[in-house]
Amino acid sequence: MSTTLFIYLVLVGILLVHVSAIDKFRAAVYEHKVIYPGSRSKVVTRQQALIDMQKNLQIYQEQSMTASSKGARIIVFPEYGLYGLNWTRASIRPYLEYVPEVTSTKWNPCDSPLKYPGIDVQRNLSCIAKNASIYVVANIGGRQPCDKTDPNCPPDGHYQFSTNVVYGSNGDFIARYFKFNLNSDENYFNKPVKPDLTTFETPFGKFGTFSSSDILHFEPAVHLIKSLNITNIAYPTAWQDKLPLMAAIEFHSAFAEGMQINLLAANLHIPQENYHGSGLYWPTGTSVNASYYYNSQNQSSGYLIVEDMTPFVIPPNDRPSYRHDNLRLGSVQQMKEYQEQLHRKERDKTSKSIADTVPDELDKIDITINDDDYTALLLRGSYGQPTVCQGKLCCSAGYEGSFAKDELYAIGAFDGMHTAGDSYYLQACVFIKCATKSRDSCGKPSTSSSSYMSKMSFSGNFTTEYVYPEVLTDQDGTPGLVTSAWLYQGSIIIDVGLYGGPLSISMISRDYSRDPRRIVNATKKTPRT
Repeated sequence: MSTTLFIYLVLVGILLVHVSAIDKFRAAVYEHKVIYPGSRSKVVTRQQALIDMQKNLQIYQEQSMTASSKGARIIVFPEYGLYGLNWTRASIRPYLEYVPEVTSTKWNPCDSPLKYPGIDVQRNLSCIAKNASIYVVANIGGRQPCDKTDPNCPPDGHYQFSTNVVYGSNGDFIARYFKFNLNSDENYFNKPVKPDLTTFETPFGKFGTFSSSDILHFEPAVHLIKSLNITNIAYPTAWQDKLPLMAAIEFHSAFAEGMQINLLAANLHIPQENYHGSGLYWPTGTSVNASYYYNSQNQSSGYLIVEDMTPFVIPPNDRPSYRHDNLRLGSVQQMKEYQEQLHRKERDKTSKSIADTVPDELDKIDITINDDDYTALLLRGSYGQPTVCQGKLCCSAGYEGSFAKDELYAIGAFDGMHTAGDSYYLQACVFIKCATKSRDSCGKPSTSSSSYMSKMSFSGNFTTEYVYPEVLTDQDGTPGLVTSAWLYQGSIIIDVGLYGGPLSISMISRDYSRDPRRIVNATKKTPRT
């Protein structure tokens, strides 16, 4: 183990404070192959809707019992897991039910199903938790009444919310969350007036919960984690895989590492529509540890992931900051000097055996990655120290490896507003494999690589501390996470080689203060309600 890695592990170990005397807890997430109702465009009866959802609830029950038998104390199910995607406001209505606010008065839907009318799904989930003796986190459709005294009340007299519900291991209803950041196609749901910061207590730590695209925004995800010091997140999601940078396992593991949290992410399993990729992710201070499922085969099935995790809290104001002083100053030269020091000795040893040479000038091109226009350099040779800039962001890498003759790589920078499907300010430094050896393929998804990365230091002069590092490689023909051999300490550092051919080595940075909705809110004279 290198001295740098050892010192960093010690520092992170000092910051992590274990919860009580519990050294670990076993968690589960289930990637669910949802059984769709017969029709999602026509309005059916409530009875038919319950019959449809019961097919999925039966699977939830079986998986909860299995997870419990393996020692899991909490299980998370995906967003839209009970009825699937793509509805109209009218057609989804029979699948919704009133979800009360959690109060100091305990309510157990399994034991007291008549307290509120029409809460069949909640009763089922409560009984699943109780019978399996496991905490259950699921996503259901909520229907909340309103009237004309509410200026935001929809014309049909009720709100429709994508709702996370949580049940204790005895079946008690302990948490409710209404999804705040809706996708553009979720017009059948309403956005709450203000975000919920939803938490719940367990014997093995305090948890927060939010859904899907919430993870991309300050509200509620970052606000919840930072202001309430939450380090365990139960995360139902319906995440559509978007290589090369936004595959579910790729970004969710990066978020866990960047935010220093345990993330329990349960996704749908609809690979023919690119919904797949679930996992349990926890930070180590080096790479991210993960137990995950990533299967893009159309005929594949859902999957239960069970793994031990470590509960911890980081004392307020003690979250580690990974920004070096030179990064705050935007000194690309200092980054290059560090990278030169890292690679000089190894390059001297191996230069005679390297057949390729580094050209004096690299080809500069514009490429599109996940609908964003990057400034990029095409990389040639087995080692190099390229720097690429866009706007005020500069990305600088020092790398060394063995790269296949028929494979092309690029380093890219993006500094601007992401506007495809959602709007938020993004800075990104990426080292990616192009889909083919044609420059026109750079930025398109690639899932195979026969190259090898032996050493790397990769940095960017980001304007924010919120940086999410990703390392994705080809592992026997399937994209996979590298859960060792690299660390993030203001830069991604690789000094013992990566397992698998590199597909993406990237840093996704979010400057939340520059998001459109936060800029608008900051100019208001009264606080948001």
